[in-house]
Amino acid sequence: LREMGYNLWTIADSMEGVEQQSLIIQAVLGGIGAITLLVATIGIANTMIMSIYERTREIGVMKVLGCVISDIRTMFLMEAGLIGVCGGIMGLICSYGASFAVNQVAGDYMGTMPVGTPLGISSIPPWLALFALGFAFFIGIVAGWYPARRASKLSPITAIRNE
Repeated sequence: LREMGYNLWTIADSMEGVEQQSLIIQAVLGGIGAITLLVATIGIANTMIMSIYERTREIGVMKVLGCVISDIRTMFLMEAGLIGVCGGIMGLICSYGASFAVNQVAGDYMGTMPVGTPLGISSIPPWLALFALGFAFFIGIVAGWYPARRASKLSPITAIRNE
């Protein structure tokens, strides 16, 4: 029809613009998420390095008493993983709260439902929440790998002398 000189408009024309805007929004939010993840990883690594400095003498005593090096590494890796999981739990609480707020506000402003009735625009499936916790644990392990390795390589004599 356009080739015949008619001017027409379809919903598909509008959808192309909406899809492009959606992709731009996803890219911006993905970039913000990546930066946040990087900052969280650096924060966990910093916390673990400070933990090693504070517990250097304890690490030395464990080594002198015959603790296996892999046990020291595992102890610090699990601590880093738990820090990641705690951050993941706080993130999930914020996400569920934001999702609830979006549904409440959308129900009130869309005008399709009675006031106070939530609308199901935003939902977080349980599998996604579990994946988020697992990913947070993995990020904690990755962030804690260098500090745990450093703790396991400390010299026992130098560690005990450290004040």
